[in-house]
Amino acid sequence: MGLIREKVWSTDAPTYDRTWVEIEALLEQAVQEMKTQHAKYKLRKLTGPKADKMRALMKYTRAKAVVETLRWTIGVRGQMSPLDEPLRS
Repeated sequence: MGLIREKVWSTDAPTYDRTWVEIEALLEQAVQEMKTQHAKYKLRKLTGPKADKMRALMKYTRAKAVVETLRWTIGVRGQMSPLDEPLRS
């Protein structure tokens, strides 16, 4: 029983095998996605249906969270932990 638990537990264990190139490429991709979704949100705010506007806003927020997390992970100076950032209204 203990062996089965250990095996299941170890499948979720991090491998730490990502390269800096992969991490920086993901950050660049997330920044681009964030900019794209922000532009879509602004456009939809003026012209589109509310559902499309909200979808663009949610995608922008998701990309922004990824960007902030990756920046914190790689140690960008001044980047707060995403969990410690204050909520903005």
